[in-house]
Amino acid sequence: MQARPTLAPDSVDSAHLTDPVAKQQAVDAPLPSVSPPQQAPKTYGRLKVRAAEVKDFRAEPPTLFEKKTFAGTAPKRMIFIGDIHGSAKELNLLLCKLKFKKGEDQVVLVGDLVAKGPESVAVIRRARQISAWCTRGNHDDRVIRWREFLDGPGKALSQTELKDLEKSKGLPYDDFKTSGDHYQIARDMSPDDITWMKAFPTIMSLPSPFSEWVVVHGGLDPSKPLLKQSAEAVMVTRNIASGGPTSSRTEGQAWFELWADKVKGLNNGNSTGGNDVDFNEIHFNKIIYGHDAGRNLQLHPLTKGLDSRCVYGGQLTAFILPGEKPVSVTCPNYDGGDAGKDRRRRRRGAIPSAKPEPMYTVEQ
Repeated sequence: MQARPTLAPDSVDSAHLTDPVAKQQAVDAPLPSVSPPQQAPKTYGRLKVRAAEVKDFRAEPPTLFEKKTFAGTAPKRMIFIGDIHGSAKELNLLLCKLKFKKGEDQVVLVGDLVAKGPESVAVIRRARQISAWCTRGNHDDRVIRWREFLDGPGKALSQTELKDLEKSKGLPYDDFKTSGDHYQIARDMSPDDITWMKAFPTIMSLPSPFSEWVVVHGGLDPSKPLLKQSAEAVMVTRNIASGGPTSSRTEGQAWFELWADKVKGLNNGNSTGGNDVDFNEIHFNKIIYGHDAGRNLQLHPLTKGLDSRCVYGGQLTAFILPGEKPVSVTCPNYDGGDAGKDRRRRRRGAIPSAKPEPMYTVEQ
């Protein structure tokens, strides 16, 4: 039972001291309410970052669209390469097989340079070395968001605090996992690496004489003009369902099939709005993309899907213009079995990295 407060002489008048009824009423009066002490917002790290500041962090949104230009004359070849996923050795083998020459060839990477394979940072550095053009893939995007967070409010947090926040769902994005590749890649990148990657657009339009081509990582929504697409959706689209673009392969219909129907309708004069404005202003009708390893290599008249399961023991594929020629090299399975275990152990430093393969020498 809570103790009654002691009545001080100056808290009641003299009548209360002499009148028994008044005195009893004062004793029986309800206690004054007392507010509980205010708890300070939970903070983390040596810089005292508030939990809300961590949870509410948002990275810079990706650039939706970029129209590329050549600094001088057009290159002899445009070389488009599918999802590399950290397979640096295989990228070098493919460039060697292609007899790539810097200054004569322009390489375009369709996204997902990183994650799953063993040498993501090496792929980034190699791509920078050859002045590759790149679209932003969903795995690139997660690494970029991680790095922006680690350069921002996450800079003050220890790895233990990050893991605690992950367990309590206190990190800013649901796909942030401290045990995943993306976190470690984000930590390992240099400032120049992240500055370069942040510039990746989700849609890339090519200059003449290749201006009928557009490059994305996932896919487009054929019902919308190019500049009204969702940057987030473009990175992950595989199908178009009743609710719009989806990453599912089983719900709805493949976006590239609907795109072919769209172009056919436009060519027959049956336009219903949509992308007809894009043909007038940007003049494209062919699309190169990646992301869809489940369907493997997809070479259709208007769309070229270049994700040929490199990291899963398939191939790393290039598509060359002019000529529309595919060229591939075989890849090991980096994502499962003993190879996957070794990759994860190597990332943690439990086993030493394999002796690096000689880099293909680029002609300057």
